[in-house]
Amino acid sequence: MYCKIVVISVIVLVAFLAIGEGKSLKGMGVDQRCRCIETESRRIGKHIETVEIFPPDSHCKDKEIIATLKETKQEICLDPNAPWVKKVIEKIIDNSKSS
Repeated sequence: MYCKIVVISVIVLVAFLAIGEGKSLKGMGVDQRCRCIETESRRIGKHIETVEIFPPDSHCKDKEIIATLKETKQEICLDPNAPWVKKVIEKIIDNSKSS
């Protein structure tokens, strides 16, 4: 009987720790899955205000490029393989090197 209580207590403790760890990662802004489900490949370059690049990691195997639009502030996932997106990324990298 005592053994069952110890086992149940350990299981409950591990469950609380796992839930707490998941919440703390989310609170730190760490998403545990890919941000982009669909990507945009048509040219929208002149509508872009900012671009964020997220390299592949343990939560998502894909490189993700998220653009925020000027007028609507909407975030759109860009296709990293689209030629115009590659040019935008090269320009951002060149500008950051010269700064």
